[in-house]
Amino acid sequence: HLLIKDLCQGRLCLDVSSVGGLKFKEAATLREDRDGLYNWKFFNSIVSPDEDSPARILDVMHDKKTMHKLLAVVKLVNEDLERALKYILTKVWRAKEIFDQEGISDPGMVIPGYRMARLASLFLCGDLSQVDDILPIIQRVNDGDGLDVLRAKDLLRKHIEAYDEWAAELDRAVKWAALMLGGVSIQQPIEAFETPPLCECLDESVYEGIPTARQLYQIIQDKPKLPLA
Repeated sequence: HLLIKDLCQGRLCLDVSSVGGLKFKEAATLREDRDGLYNWKFFNSIVSPDEDSPARILDVMHDKKTMHKLLAVVKLVNEDLERALKYILTKVWRAKEIFDQEGISDPGMVIPGYRMARLASLFLCGDLSQVDDILPIIQRVNDGDGLDVLRAKDLLRKHIEAYDEWAAELDRAVKWAALMLGGVSIQQPIEAFETPPLCECLDESVYEGIPTARQLYQIIQDKPKLPLA
């Protein structure tokens, strides 16, 4: 069982459409109305995502009881996968703690450069010692000059303990970020120029003996039963 029993509260209905689509709805009940973490909204975010689905999935990811149970199941299948997933979840939980401490409740609140550098420093090393090193990297991206790959790798190498073990994956991630954040070259405007029709470029003698379209239409109109082949 991957879901914590105490958090599975409420009743739900599964609606199957005529084309096989699935959608969960809240079931009407005379019992006490309880709303647990794994209610109809959670299951609906999996089979029929909407604009609120990412928030519901994050709520489940932040539930450490369920994630620890999931890690235990994954470990039975593959220990390396369990170790990688555990590392990712630890960083997700760490990011949530930082956002809560800094009062970040909306993505727009992260946009100012200094705020972004502050959050990145807290995430990487747990303090504000790296703000001055991170801020120029962010400003460079904001100016449209792309990501400073060397400085970004140096920061990661300094503050990620498992950097050597995951060097190849982190290198690809940095290159992907550099591509996404890199500047885009502006396409030069296409120079328009006039070109005369082909019939005006050739000598009139080329068309001698060739009937015009008007002549062809006139022949067909005068002889409608004329065989075409």
